[in-house]
Amino acid sequence: MFLHSDRMLADIASAQDGVFTTEDARRSGLAKPQVDRRVGRSWSLVYDGVYRIAGAPATWRSELRAAAFAAGEGAAISHRSAAAVYEIPAGRDDLVELTCKRWLRSTRPGLVVHESRRLDSRDIQFVDGIPVTTPERTVLDLASQFPRANYLEFVIQAARRKRLLTYDSTKATFDRHARRGLKGVSALREALERWDPDSRPTESEMETMLLQALRRSGLPEPAVQHNVLDARGQFVARADAAYPAFRIAIEYDSMQEHSDEFQIARDAKRRNKLQAAGYAVLSARHTDLRSGGTEICELIAAIMRQSAEPA
Repeated sequence: MFLHSDRMLADIASAQDGVFTTEDARRSGLAKPQVDRRVGRSWSLVYDGVYRIAGAPATWRSELRAAAFAAGEGAAISHRSAAAVYEIPAGRDDLVELTCKRWLRSTRPGLVVHESRRLDSRDIQFVDGIPVTTPERTVLDLASQFPRANYLEFVIQAARRKRLLTYDSTKATFDRHARRGLKGVSALREALERWDPDSRPTESEMETMLLQALRRSGLPEPAVQHNVLDARGQFVARADAAYPAFRIAIEYDSMQEHSDEFQIARDAKRRNKLQAAGYAVLSARHTDLRSGGTEICELIAAIMRQSAEPA
């Protein structure tokens, strides 16, 4: 009977990254005395009431699951750990961070617990069976840790590229939770004000940096991933960013592209087509954008001034 129960429990643990709870053991047919005898022999104790089966590795994913089990119903992996689950900026897979109403377990290195009663079922979704704060709630939580609108914009744009959230869903979560005096609210409100719901998400970190550099210089935001057409309305090329009224096209330049001869050839062909269509083609260099984008912004401003001057 015990062998059968152990096999049932092993199957449960296998589907849960090697971790399980006292309740899992009881559902498998093991009474408390049998549970107690196995702890330290074939099971290792992770948290009170949460165990790891013999031979199962202590992976980050198993640590997330174990912490969620220990925190109980209504808890969720959150903040930087949630960002790592969604693979967006600010993610940390070297710690376990979660939010719960009340943490009554022991603490351990690498565990960060946030106690909050402002987390409800609308803020939680399951990823591979692990409760994780929704992308929208994760952005709000990250705003409290990184209260800078520019940084939050990188997070939001990355989440948009992965189709994890929308303007409406993010704004709804913000309106539901944000309150005066809460750290990060002002920064996230500014990031939301910058967000044009009708715009496409940026396609790279460089594109987001360019948009921020243009704002700082007082220049209008360009059309991103702009399709350039010829006089007959035929497609010519797609510019990474453009000011169609001034016939300015912006192409991103990076170390990765320079190392790919096929990418270089494709970029050269597209550049030639844009120039033939009468566009001034400017290169947005990664090093320039990292240092503030002064060079590219000055070039754009100069072309705009020349276009505005009478012939």
